[in-house]
Amino acid sequence: MKKNASIISGVTLALAAGALALAPGAAAGEQVGNCHTSLSSRPPYTGTAYCSGMAWGDRFRVKLTCIDPRGSQWLVYGPWKKNDSTSTAKCSDNPNVGIYKAGWAFNH
Repeated sequence: MKKNASIISGVTLALAAGALALAPGAAAGEQVGNCHTSLSSRPPYTGTAYCSGMAWGDRFRVKLTCIDPRGSQWLVYGPWKKNDSTSTAKCSDNPNVGIYKAGWAFNH
């Protein structure tokens, strides 16, 4: 159990650092809108993305990289949303599964 607690603590620290350094999911040099992510601080861990300032036909969704205590990683996506909306996703109901990275994906 102590090993799982230290893994979750490490994931939490990585989350804080990753959220600060995260770049948008758009192609380099492409300005799509003003987006930001936020993460829950307790299990079950969820991530959200909010975007504004996008063109009428643009859509986005939250993109989470989830991680379990063994270090296995996988992607989870939230539903597609339009401008001035929030997309939310959850990695798992398992309290030992955390979010390694959070970002967003665009569809124009």
